[in-house]
Amino acid sequence: MTITAQPANLFSSIHDLVRMAFPGYELGEGRTDREEGHIDLALVEIDGRLAADGAICLDGKTTTASQFYELSQNSSLKYWARVFIYRLICRHLGQNFNPYGILTGVRPLKIVHRWLDEGWDPQVIKRNLKEQYLLTDSKADLLVETARNNHPFLLSRQAARKQLSLYIGIPFCPSRCHYCSFPGAVLKDYQQDMEPYINALLLEMNQVGDYLSAAGWQVQSIYLGGGTPTVLTDNHLQRIFEVLYHKYISPATEEITMEAGRPDTLSPGRMRKLRQAGVTRICINPQTMNDDTLRRVGRRHSADLVIAAVAWARTAGIKHINMDLIAGLPGEEGKQIEKSVLQVLQLHPDNITVHTLAVKRGSLLAATGGKAHNPDVTAVVEEGVGICDRLIRLAGYHPYYLYRQKYMRAGLENTGYTKPGCACRFNIQMMEERQTIVGLGGGASSKFVNPSDWTLTVLHNPKDPGSYIKAVERLSARKVDKLRALN
Repeated sequence: MTITAQPANLFSSIHDLVRMAFPGYELGEGRTDREEGHIDLALVEIDGRLAADGAICLDGKTTTASQFYELSQNSSLKYWARVFIYRLICRHLGQNFNPYGILTGVRPLKIVHRWLDEGWDPQVIKRNLKEQYLLTDSKADLLVETARNNHPFLLSRQAARKQLSLYIGIPFCPSRCHYCSFPGAVLKDYQQDMEPYINALLLEMNQVGDYLSAAGWQVQSIYLGGGTPTVLTDNHLQRIFEVLYHKYISPATEEITMEAGRPDTLSPGRMRKLRQAGVTRICINPQTMNDDTLRRVGRRHSADLVIAAVAWARTAGIKHINMDLIAGLPGEEGKQIEKSVLQVLQLHPDNITVHTLAVKRGSLLAATGGKAHNPDVTAVVEEGVGICDRLIRLAGYHPYYLYRQKYMRAGLENTGYTKPGCACRFNIQMMEERQTIVGLGGGASSKFVNPSDWTLTVLHNPKDPGSYIKAVERLSARKVDKLRALN
């Protein structure tokens, strides 16, 4: 599909909305002789007003529209282009393809937090979300509710100058799930693959930790993610935690979370080791409690193993348990999703995160046609997310963090729910970007937040383990430079 925009710079302004509406198409700029479809957009200023004209020609159907808009100091050409093209696409498809209106970013809550900081009334915020950004009533309600729930956890400017959080990435998995696009390594030869990686990680941890200790930074939360960090041996986990306790953990550290997304990497002994190491929160992620689906998407565990893993964690004394579910997995409809959420609720986790399946480039699911636009799939996903929300709320949980991703089905979101008093601090700080996050290891991202205006600088470590190992000294030095600049 091609897009012709006038002025030409509007292509980048509307590209993400078009991609969201037509995920099965490659998008190009300008017309070609051979094309599956095209979109035309032209905006012209005439006597202080903006004239918009556009057309969508696709699958033998043509939809056109023209509209005048009043220009003001609070609107821009880019804004009205997005409003116009969003409404044109909705008309062409015969449905609302994005319940978040013209918002396509990962962190829609940041807008709400900005208004809450300024003292806006929640009802005014909801109205603004609907009128300015074209959100549906239900999504405006969800954003305001979630933001109000996690706003008290955001740091003040003064606290953000002293406290940060830490992410440690282990980019290895025992196998690759079909919906996963993360380019981390499938672990084949542990000694050959992991030993050099751990040596590089410990080097980075030591160098960055030396600066944090010297500069007086306090670590509020620690998250070990991946990949699947529970593929590590006890010896390697011990070496990591020795550095953590020596250079990062202090009385200011409120939580230590271990991602254990693959129950097939767990055991009663491993749970005891994690508790002894100081892990206070563990993420046991079934994604679904239907064994047929687990096999279909390449997961090497059963629902029974998930149940056993939760029992092992409780017996070991790990304080908090988080569990993830995915709505939109191949072959699942409302009754299968309802079964999964009811079984998870019977395990009484402290947090439940409901993900909407995002079929990303590079995943096996995308390669087999999982990105194609399908109204029936959209309806199933919407139903599944609605079932999860209703049942989880009835069980006494409330939404406390939310984010979106590219290629999410039905244009929905990932929502984390928590029991009262059990919110994961790291999830909030990572999503709301009001605290510096230092990311160490392959695939880890660091976010250096300036509390004066909440702007941030992002650094990414290479996702490929080999590339990370080669560059680790340069990477750690860059992080120290960025931290020094904040001070």
